[in-house]
Amino acid sequence: MMSTPIWMPSVSTDLGDAFSRHLALFRGQRAYALGGIELDWLNALRDRALRRREQPLVDSTDKMLVLLAHPSANPSFKTEFETTFAAAWRSAYPLSALFQDERRFLSGTTMDYTLNCIDPGQVRAIEDAALADPSMQTFVQDMITKLTATSAQPRYGVYRGVFDIYSEALVCLFLRVRTGGRLTITKIPETKLAGPDFECSLDVEINGKTETLAFFIEVKSLDIVHAPQRLPEMLDEGMEVQIDVDRQIADGQRVAVGVGEIAPHRPYGNDPDYDPRSVRGTIETLIEKAAGNFKNTQFKRGPTFALANILRLPRPESGTGTLAPFYYDRAMGGACVSGVLWNMAFGEVGAPIHRTPDFEGKGTADRTLKRAGILVDPSLGLETPGLIVLHYDQRAYRFDGFYDPHWTSKEWVWSDVQVEAVLYALCGEYNDRSNGHAHEYAMNRDRT
Repeated sequence: MMSTPIWMPSVSTDLGDAFSRHLALFRGQRAYALGGIELDWLNALRDRALRRREQPLVDSTDKMLVLLAHPSANPSFKTEFETTFAAAWRSAYPLSALFQDERRFLSGTTMDYTLNCIDPGQVRAIEDAALADPSMQTFVQDMITKLTATSAQPRYGVYRGVFDIYSEALVCLFLRVRTGGRLTITKIPETKLAGPDFECSLDVEINGKTETLAFFIEVKSLDIVHAPQRLPEMLDEGMEVQIDVDRQIADGQRVAVGVGEIAPHRPYGNDPDYDPRSVRGTIETLIEKAAGNFKNTQFKRGPTFALANILRLPRPESGTGTLAPFYYDRAMGGACVSGVLWNMAFGEVGAPIHRTPDFEGKGTADRTLKRAGILVDPSLGLETPGLIVLHYDQRAYRFDGFYDPHWTSKEWVWSDVQVEAVLYALCGEYNDRSNGHAHEYAMNRDRT
């Protein structure tokens, strides 16, 4: 039941090869330096030009090839190459260009946490997918509109809204990559009536027969703790770090070092209970965020899976152990540690939580859970066949799934086999409330 990391393959092109040779040949010569241009972007432009036969892009990349072939023959080589590249890039990838402009504006001053959570490589993949997909086109255009609109809203607030759109685009993109064409996923237009985000149709094999399952997905992108207060506070903290670095440089230090803390789980103000290494604290934060976002009115159209994107609330990497109620961690001499995501789904109030010890001999007790997991909390009463979590672990984006055996609905009847078929197709790795896959995850393992 090994999951497949979600990644976008890089490409190699004649333009990229020519650029690499140029860098090696003219290293250290300022007249021919092209340090602000990235190899991956050149390859992306050339690959798209040749694959899709976009004539303006073909002409631009052809021109860059000619310039690289005879740089010394052109007195304005550097200016002409950089101008040609910039025009081609902004025309082909306008959203990526806007994000880079936002990062450059803040560079050397501070950093915006939400903006840094948006992966430039995945933005490029979203723009590529948008060439032939109406849903992805809508996502791209909506992000461009938000980034370019005149607004009195603080910039960190704009980025929060952009990230919600980016989150849905990622889900759509990644699920298509995972399922290899067996999944039809369509964005549902927003209306005044609450409802899920995506309508899905998936071909699965059950008992040797192909069956098409129709279901929905409701996506929630969980933001950091006390986001409206913490995001500007994080901007100020980043600025203080940069001021300290600038001061060291002004004092003549050859190596300037700035130290800051990126703490998305930390509450605003002074919280005496905050512990950045607490497993229990992480679980409770994820439960609280998910419970505040998912509403039962969004699960009424048919079998609807809850999908939580926690990329802005990362947790310690734990391999497959995160799918178990507890697992064996070999660090610091070895200890049994509570699985964050399993407890986010199924944790019971009062359940003891254990963490990795800070050092050998240090205790692992992390007190008891104060909130029930979102699939078992009666106050939420979510009518969902399962929870899917999008997160980043071991250098890859991953979906992990959780379900309660014998799930029943007043209106729709799905068997465990059908629920598992969906979770296997969308996630690969999944577990249930009874820890039915303990043999897979209790000892933990790295994922490939």
